[in-house]
Amino acid sequence: MLAVASDAAYAEVVAALAVSRERGLHHRVAASYLAPTETGWVAADCAEVSQVLPQLGHRLIAAISAPEHAEPIMGQVRGHYIGDSVALPATVVDAMGEAAVPLLTVWVDQASGADGRKRLLDLLADLPYETAMRALLDRIEQKYVQPAFLRAAARFPRRAMRLLPEYGGKIVDLLLRTHVAAHPDLVGEAGERIKEIATAATVAVAPPEALPEVLVSPPWTREHKERKTVVVNGLVCADAPALVWAPGEQDNWRSRADDGSWDRSWRRSWKDIARQIAEGRDGYWSDEIALFVAGPDDLAAPLLGEWRPGDLWGAGDWMPRVLARFELAALPMVLDSARRGPSSVAASLLPVAAPEVAVLMADWLSRLKSVRATALAWLNRHPGAAARALIPAALGQPGTARLRAEQALAALVAGGHRDAVAEAAAGYGAAAEAAVAGLLVADPLDVTPAKIPVLPEWTEVAIMTPIHLRGDAGALPPEAHRHVMTMLAISKPGAPYAGLALVKEACDGRSLADFAWTLFQRWQAAGYPSKERWVMDAQALLGDDETVRRLTPLIRTWPGEGGHARAVAGLDLLASIGSEVALMHLYGIAEKVKFSGLKNQARLKMDEVAAGLGLTPQELADRLVPDFGLSADGSLTLDYGRRRFVVGFDEQLKPYVADASGKRLKNLPKPGVNDDPELAPAAHRRFAGLKKDVRSVAGDAIHRLEQAMVNRRRWSVGDFARLLAGHPLLWHIVRRLVWGLYDPSGKLTGTLRVAEDRSFADAEDETLTLPENALVGVVHPLELGEELAAWSEVFADYEILQPFPQLGRETYEPDPALVAEIEAAKIPTRAVIGLERRGWRRGTPQDAGWQGWIERDVPGGRTITIGLDPGIVIGDPDFADEQTLVELGLDGLDPITTSEILRELRDIAR
Repeated sequence: MLAVASDAAYAEVVAALAVSRERGLHHRVAASYLAPTETGWVAADCAEVSQVLPQLGHRLIAAISAPEHAEPIMGQVRGHYIGDSVALPATVVDAMGEAAVPLLTVWVDQASGADGRKRLLDLLADLPYETAMRALLDRIEQKYVQPAFLRAAARFPRRAMRLLPEYGGKIVDLLLRTHVAAHPDLVGEAGERIKEIATAATVAVAPPEALPEVLVSPPWTREHKERKTVVVNGLVCADAPALVWAPGEQDNWRSRADDGSWDRSWRRSWKDIARQIAEGRDGYWSDEIALFVAGPDDLAAPLLGEWRPGDLWGAGDWMPRVLARFELAALPMVLDSARRGPSSVAASLLPVAAPEVAVLMADWLSRLKSVRATALAWLNRHPGAAARALIPAALGQPGTARLRAEQALAALVAGGHRDAVAEAAAGYGAAAEAAVAGLLVADPLDVTPAKIPVLPEWTEVAIMTPIHLRGDAGALPPEAHRHVMTMLAISKPGAPYAGLALVKEACDGRSLADFAWTLFQRWQAAGYPSKERWVMDAQALLGDDETVRRLTPLIRTWPGEGGHARAVAGLDLLASIGSEVALMHLYGIAEKVKFSGLKNQARLKMDEVAAGLGLTPQELADRLVPDFGLSADGSLTLDYGRRRFVVGFDEQLKPYVADASGKRLKNLPKPGVNDDPELAPAAHRRFAGLKKDVRSVAGDAIHRLEQAMVNRRRWSVGDFARLLAGHPLLWHIVRRLVWGLYDPSGKLTGTLRVAEDRSFADAEDETLTLPENALVGVVHPLELGEELAAWSEVFADYEILQPFPQLGRETYEPDPALVAEIEAAKIPTRAVIGLERRGWRRGTPQDAGWQGWIERDVPGGRTITIGLDPGIVIGDPDFADEQTLVELGLDGLDPITTSEILRELRDIAR
């Protein structure tokens, strides 16, 4: 009311406030707040507050109008408080003008929340002062600043043209080139640096006639007729629910083990839990889940039809096990859970072909980004069942259900299942067949959303990384780049806008990937705004293996920065790219990343990929090791023109370089003046990329072979020869191991090694021919008996170093003294946690996140459990520095498993 009061009324209020000020400091602060025009009051109060009651300083911010007012109280007024308000910083600017800029910059640097920081940066961008633009340029490499600067540059282009050349760095250079391209009319007013950019050789721009029509005149730039809606009533899908398992998938799901084990109840007997569920009484939810995961069939099966989990925490771990165990009897429970928690349960429906599931998947595909990839995976896995279930809704009355069914059918067609959709339509009669045919023949380029998204200002910078037409036919003009970005913005994972296929056909793939990555970097600098989430999806649509190498380190770190959901989306992205390198990195995350939630999601994604290929996860992992372009003998020649170098690998798969004479060099030489100017730099880059790629697979490959020895995994002779001995990279470690031949019962029938010429030899160096029906595995030293000494001598004579201890491996028997020594040891908690790298798991978190045991699966389907005292508390690494292992239950284990467990536990107990 004071803001609109007359001068006379305002004077009366000021007089009354002057009297109230005599009542104390709080009254004086309130008076200054209400009458900021009384600058003498404000100055005095700011000084007094800073000395007497500093926490009142923030109450005076709205009253200050000069730097001397702000100085005493700035130490108590933090950026997060100012940034959380829309009106407060604007009030300061209104009162102080340009003098407010130093205050705003302090608050920007202090702001902890993304929204508050962006709000303050946007205010700086709107101010018509050079100091404000300089404040942005001083912080140009910080998060959220680049979008704000672009906003300022658009408002004040002449000032930006003048100030940008005064700053350095890659980001400023990119912004400057973008600004020059956007404002060529200002170049004449600028200095030499800008004129050099403007006159520099530019990439030839392709003429419109060389471009696909969709890049010249896309549908959203012109009017088009609405498609007539055809309704066919009375259609009903009568398919019965069915389970369609991929090879080995059901067994894999049923035996799945992860960080949250649901195999036991820790409070009551199975009968007590079953009685509580039957009587409808509330109980501890993890006990209920354990009953259906691992409890007796006669107790669990009768209750499953009516039971509904009250809590879906960890459902991604335990729900697949329940479905694999009880199959369709579990479907009502899984469907109910999926409706309540799609992100946790959707993946558990992948094997289920049912009309209800199809409707859910169509809904999620359209509505939920978090499960869109799973919905697409289900559609592509069950195209016929999906089409039969969705056609009735797709030909029903206009509305949400029809729209989502139409979109799901379009996704099926885009995924290569047009024939399945047409066949399903024919099953509903001629009218339905004709109506669906009408849907399928509509021009896919005209399928666009009702509202085309507006591209943010920061996307303009990406145009500085031009997209080139194939065959050096020139670069796309700026407007065509914007059309490409619009296509990306209206695309969805697994359902890209149809015009992108034409773009990818016409344009150079590497330049498309680089353009998409520049776009990603700008999105990253903007703080990953969710509205532009499509930039992430664009990496799957246009990215390549280099995109994978750039993105994977970010995926691994995002959960620690509060970006778990973004990291999970990154897993979907890797799976969508689907190249060997992409799946290799996805597998690497599934096997080794410090964030268990991300690791579990990666394993689920690997299970999906494996199931789609009809493989087990282990079989898929065998096929994911790229050959990296190595020759058949496992080497790589780097051609410098006048010089050549040969790449080899040691027992840890570390690459090394030898010259033409075979002399091993410390490093690959850099290209010199006498080397070919094109071949040498390309070869040098090739070796740098090779080292990076091999490093990402070497440790895992060696670990998998060691675990194959411990767990007695076997390969057919054909797979062994093709995937291991015949692999250009893996053979470097395969030849450094002793292998066993086994009959179908698992009995060792012979041993061998892979010789340098890829032949097979026994301990006497006699050539072997492998029987076609034999199985091959990494032999454990306990299996070798008297042959151990012979093989040790062979490897010593040939100076063969092994990738992990095999012939010289320590072995143990269940000696009571050794067991007592291990149980008496005080073991660092971090060492116990480190056992997870060897296949152990911590137990299910109990109250307050306490984990009181560790466990590990062993051959034969068993799980061994060892107690921890005092245990581990999730999120509290300082709960206990040391642990004692309680009750090493090794009874009934085979000698190899016993030896390996004792070896691992003795290792951490030393």
